[in-house]
Amino acid sequence: MNGETRKIVRVALIVGLAAGASACANPFKTAQVDPGSPIAARVAAAATTKGGHRTFMDIPAIPTDVPNANQVRAAVVKQQAAGEALTKAVAPNTWELKDTEAYAAKARRDVKSPALEAPTDADRADTEAFARAARGRASAPPSQPQ
Repeated sequence: MNGETRKIVRVALIVGLAAGASACANPFKTAQVDPGSPIAARVAAAATTKGGHRTFMDIPAIPTDVPNANQVRAAVVKQQAAGEALTKAVAPNTWELKDTEAYAAKARRDVKSPALEAPTDADRADTEAFARAARGRASAPPSQPQ
């Protein structure tokens, strides 16, 4: 019971605050225009000028190019048939790979494989020198500040 009372009070408080906030704002009040604005005169004139009223002559004529029920039905049947044909065309196991050797041969021709060579003694020496320098930099700092 107390839980529901809290909910009711919470909802009433929210509704009351919303009503109070909306009562403060008057959307129909004429807003003040900055007189230094380059369009201040045009805004004032537009605010005081009354617009014309719409008449029944403003209602557009009934369109004549609207399809009838039979034309719509035929278009729907045609679209459904196209959808079914597409579903059959992309169904599983409706295609197979053929003549893949020509494609693979072209791919092999187009790709340049990197030159893989065994490392020389100079390469090994450079690697060892780099590793030795890295180990020297990786030593722990002295435990006592200097």
